[in-house]
Parts: sequence; C-alpha cells; structure tokens
Amino acid sequence: MRRAGLVLAFLLATFLASAAEEKTDGALVSYEGIAAPYARAIARVVASARAVAVERFGMDMPDTIEVRVSVEPKGRPSLFNDGHDRFFLTVRSENDLRRPAESGIFTLYGLCHEVGHLAMYRVLRDHSWLTTAAAEGWAHCLGSRLVDAVHAREGAELWPHRYNYLDDGTARLRRQLAAPQREPVTAAAGLWMELGGLIGDKGLQPILEAWSKAEFDPADPAIAARKALIAADPKGQLSGWWAKAEPVFVLKRPKSNYAARTAPAKALTGTPTELIHDDGKPAGKKSMAGGGHAVRFKTTGQGWYLTAVSIHGSRYGYPQPPKEDFHVWLCDAEFKPIADFPFPYSSFAWGNERWVTLSVTPTRVPTEFIVCVGFNPTATKGVYVHYDKEASGDSFFGLPGEAGRPCEQWDWLIRAKVDQLKAANPLTTGS
Repeated sequence: MRRAGLVLAFLLATFLASAAEEKTDGALVSYEGIAAPYARAIARVVASARAVAVERFGMDMPDTIEVRVSVEPKGRPSLFNDGHDRFFLTVRSENDLRRPAESGIFTLYGLCHEVGHLAMYRVLRDHSWLTTAAAEGWAHCLGSRLVDAVHAREGAELWPHRYNYLDDGTARLRRQLAAPQREPVTAAAGLWMELGGLIGDKGLQPILEAWSKAEFDPADPAIAARKALIAADPKGQLSGWWAKAEPVFVLKRPKSNYAARTAPAKALTGTPTELIHDDGKPAGKKSMAGGGHAVRFKTTGQGWYLTAVSIHGSRYGYPQPPKEDFHVWLCDAEFKPIADFPFPYSSFAWGNERWVTLSVTPTRVPTEFIVCVGFNPTATKGVYVHYDKEASGDSFFGLPGEAGRPCEQWDWLIRAKVDQLKAANPLTTGS
C-alpha cells in the first residue's frame, strides 16, 4: 500500500541521516552497527579497486562509489550493486566481517567482485543476452585480479581482522581452474582471463563498448556478438577464442514453433476467462535479479487468445520510475517465446502493493503455455512480485530460453486472461 512505500522511504531517510560515514577519494561508506575500522577498510578496498579499474583496465567508473552497510540480525548476508554507482552490504553482525575462515564470507573479495560488475554494467546496459555464467564469470575474473591489485596498493594489513586476503584473488581462481571439474562461472572466468591475455587489460573495454552498440536478436544473439567482436578485433586474433566462448557466454532464446497469431479485440467475445493458480492471499514477495517469474497455464481446448496478464506487486527503489520497460513473454510449454510484450516501469506504483492488469495484443495460445515476467532489477529499481503460501506446481523461476526451476513453496500471484473468437462460440456465431 501507499503507506508502506512512505514508511520505506522514511526508514531509508532515517538510516542515511543517522548512519556514520567514512569517505576517501573514490568511495563513500555509510554504516551502522559495525566498528569504524571495518568501514574504513571497506572504503579503502572499494576506492583502490575503482582506481585500478580506471588506471589499469581503462574502465568507465563513477567518480565515487557509495557503499551502504546495514546490520540485520535475523537477515542473511548479502552484497549487490545498482549497476551504476552504489553497493548495498548487509550483515547479521560485525562477526560476518571477520576473516573468511571464521565467518564463511568473502567480504573483501566480494567488494572487488562488485566493482567488476560495475565495470561491465555501466557500459553494457543490456546484457540480457549473456548467460549468468558469463556475467558472473566476468566479475569473478576481474574481481580476483582487483584483489591482487588492492593487496599491492594497500598492503597485507588492510583488513582489521588480518588474514592473507591475497589468497582470495587470482591464486584461488587458478586453483579453481585447475580442478578436474569446473563450475560454469569458473569456466567463464577462465575464458575472460584468456581474452585479457590475448588483447591486454585495456582491450576489454572496447569490446564491451562494441557489444553495447550491437542490436541482438534474442533467438540467436551470437550473430551480432560475433560481428561486433570481429569489428573490434583489428588483428583478427579472437576467432578461435570466440569459438570456445560462444557456447558458454551466449543465451539463446529460440522462438517457439507455435505461430504468434493475433486477432483484433473486437473479434473476441469480450467475456474473457481468468486462469488462476494462487489463492489471492499475499504471503511474501520477491524480486528476481538475473531471473524472472513464470507461471504455467492450461486452456480447455484450442482457439484461446491471451488478452491480459495480472500481477500483484509493487515497484521499489527510487520514487521516480526508471525510463525503461519490463517484459511479459508468452511462451510455449518449453519456455520458448511466442510473443514479447514490453510495458513501462510506471505501470507499477512505487510502494503501492496492488493488482496490476496489463492488457496485451490478443495472441493465440497453445493448450499449455507459460507467462514469464522479467524486470531486470537492481538494488535501486525493480518490482516485488507477491506469492501465496502453497505451491500448485505451476509456478517457476525462469525466463524465456531457460529451463524453469519450480517454486516448491508457493505460487506467484500472476494470472492470465484468455478469450475466444466470436465465431468459435456456436451460441454467438453470426451475432
């Protein structure tokens, strides 16, 4: 509700007003609940990593990276960025900032990892064609190298709870790469490291810039990615590397074989049927960074057209909506897209939790279809989608082109309206 949004804004303003600050050239840390030495160390890590990203790698970095540190005793440790100039670090207590061997949390490496994400996201605003492994692998590779550079600049005694954090840099990455079996993120990080070795540290930024100007076909983004890479490779040395990287980096969303047939609204009966799995009682909410919300529906027979999708949710972040669209996809039962419907972020009210009905061009659906919703959220913009308390087995985490992961505890509060052609109803034919 609107009141909830006002309360959120009040709490954020209260935090910023009461939090202590540590500032250095290139970083500003606002914090509560942790000792000043940790805040100073966080500022030094971020400022140093930012400087290296600019000086050694030629990356586009903000003048100042703001880090907001909060303590939530019953929460879970987390660190994420807004894709532009802010980090959000949450810990349960100051103990989470102790050396990884005791806390199990790699805070110093994590900060360098997020600087790596900024280096990509500030240039490659649309990275939806990259796999999660590619995006995380980039941050793992660059973040590991930034750990090494921070150690060289700031020394071994940087972190208040002293430990050999140099071991969390490229030394750890190389051990991971030498393992008999590699995780997808590790494999991608190795490919990014190999690319850096071929073109040099300052050769990475021009490739990101070339990709940022390309127009990608979601069905096969590799075509545009390859073309842009070749244009940015005057020495012609990257074709072999790309042959290895393409299957790991590129997320293809091949279109469904089911034809995206549409119909004018006036040709429909005007009395749509609403398909529902949820119980209508919000029990929680979730934003999906790097993923999406999906629900499977079934119709009674052929000849139905999707006319609208209803979502119970609210927009968070800055009160002013971002000037971008989110997407609703109609997919077949295998998550292959049939149609893509973009909507402005302003469709959702800030902090006002309610049902939002999104009308779409009436599009024919197969007897079993999936509705996917993707908001490309960050820390400062996104939509919370609500869910209920029980799972029907028809809700998923996923986006088109990916294998959906079932929601085992709830159903998304997402509904679909379908209608038929007037001619399909023998009781109204000819009317």
